[in-house]
Amino acid sequence: MSQDTHNRENECLDNNQIIEANTVKNSDKNENKIKKDKLKFLKGSKIIVSLVLVTIIGIGGGFYIGEEYGRTLPATHKNYSKSQVLATVEDVKITGDDLSKRMEPYFYMQGLKKLSNEEIETQETNTLNYMTNLEALYKAAVDSGIKVTDDEVDENYSKTMSSIESTFNLTEDEFLNKFNLTKDYVKTSLKKELIATTYLQDNSEVSEDEAKNYYNNNKEDFFQIRASHILITKYDEDGKELSDEKKAENKKLAEKILKRVKNGESFDDLALEYSDDSYTASKGGDLGYFGEGTMDENFEKAAFSLENGEIYPEVVETNYGYHIIKKTGEQYSNFDDEKDSLIESLQSTKQNTLLQDALEKYNVKINI
Repeated sequence: MSQDTHNRENECLDNNQIIEANTVKNSDKNENKIKKDKLKFLKGSKIIVSLVLVTIIGIGGGFYIGEEYGRTLPATHKNYSKSQVLATVEDVKITGDDLSKRMEPYFYMQGLKKLSNEEIETQETNTLNYMTNLEALYKAAVDSGIKVTDDEVDENYSKTMSSIESTFNLTEDEFLNKFNLTKDYVKTSLKKELIATTYLQDNSEVSEDEAKNYYNNNKEDFFQIRASHILITKYDEDGKELSDEKKAENKKLAEKILKRVKNGESFDDLALEYSDDSYTASKGGDLGYFGEGTMDENFEKAAFSLENGEIYPEVVETNYGYHIIKKTGEQYSNFDDEKDSLIESLQSTKQNTLLQDALEKYNVKINI
């Protein structure tokens, strides 16, 4: 086995990731809970999420947790029709028996926790998506000529079992017998994961020049502004939402502060005196530089509409409270500062495209 191949295998094992079961997750969640030390107005960036593979290590973890519970039967269990075809990937059928092999360790890992029907259905959906994605990527990898040797698979298997034994105090036989698995089944799964992961990695490399070219052709994506704010909160010191009456009082206070700012009083001094954002109050409310898609939508819309030095003419309401906003600067972020995250993002985009192409090419269908 060549050194490159050996390194590639170790990289696959260390990452233990394939494109996430539901392909692209756009996380647009607003952080509603107020923090005493630092308020964050992030609404969540759109990202491609990777799913940690349902690997043998994870299954071993379930066995170990079960041991802490006295190895009782899990509180949640479900029988699957072994012959029922739940999904197809071209000519490959994924049956209830295949799903059971993935779900049984999951149930066991929950120990005495009783899962709701919704939780079970969510896990089943995620598991089937993972299995079909893996099968489609494996087919694409094989068609593109990706191969691994028996020695690589054997080494992968040995490392996996060694980890189970050392981390979870399980012998190979205990693990296989507990979940009704065979060595060949585990090796086949590991081989598919290794081949699929190698396919993704080999076809999603992004050079620095490629990233720089994207940066230069999409400069507007890296435009940032700097702003300061004075926040009058909607929450009490314990993070509990205020009554409607108290919120109305706080909004009136924010409007009075805004009037004082417009009349020429120091923004920095008023931020120090009144702002409930304790992290920025001592800095005149300075939030630093940020780009679009970073802040609360209402806050961001107002801030980006301003000219340098301008104060937004109205109090802006967000989930956090009432803001007086002042724009203090603008710039394009430096490529060197964006390079690593940009390369990672472009790699994820390429991987998602590879996955989508494979799902379409191999006519993936899920029947539940």
